[in-house]
Formats: sequence, C-alpha cells, structure tokens
Amino acid sequence: MNAHNTLTDDLADEAAYRERATVILDELADQARVALRSANIPLNVYFVVGPSGDAILTLGATVNRQEHQEIKKVIGSIVRRSIGLETGQCREIICAMSDADDTTP
Repeated sequence: MNAHNTLTDDLADEAAYRERATVILDELADQARVALRSANIPLNVYFVVGPSGDAILTLGATVNRQEHQEIKKVIGSIVRRSIGLETGQCREIICAMSDADDTTP
C-alpha cells in the first residue's frame, strides 16, 4: 500500500516552492521589471518570500486597485512559470508605507 499524507506532501511542496522562489528572487524581480516596462507600467514592485504562511511569494507596490489588476496580469504568469506553480492565487493585502524623506512633523 502506498500511503499518501496530504498535509505532509503539501508542506513539502510549499517548502520546495519557497526554496525555488528564494533562489530565483533577483531573476524574478528583473523579469518583472522588464515586463512592467514593456507594458508601460512604470512602477517599482517588491517581492518577499516569507518563511511560512499561506503565501509563497508576496508582491508589494504602491498602487491603486486598477493598477493592481494590471500588475497581476503582467506578473502573475511570470511568477507561476518561474516558481513552477500550475495555478496561483492573487489577493489584495492592505499595507502602509512611511517615507523616510518626508520632513513633515
């Protein structure tokens, strides 16, 4: 009998995806930059590979919802192909940014 432990296998797959994403992170960022510029989207984006959680890779950018949709279209396939995911989820997260150059008290 070939026992299959779905939870263990899922965690192993997740670790493998994280490892792959970590190894190619700089290359992934370069590909995203080129693809965004080619699509006339002059934005800086940030990629983060967390050590755990349900997100393999987090993409950050200071954008509005319309820009977020455009970025997903351009970068989603690059990320899935590069990491080896057949499908991927994209979801919006809420964040805030502070500007170190802002001199306003």
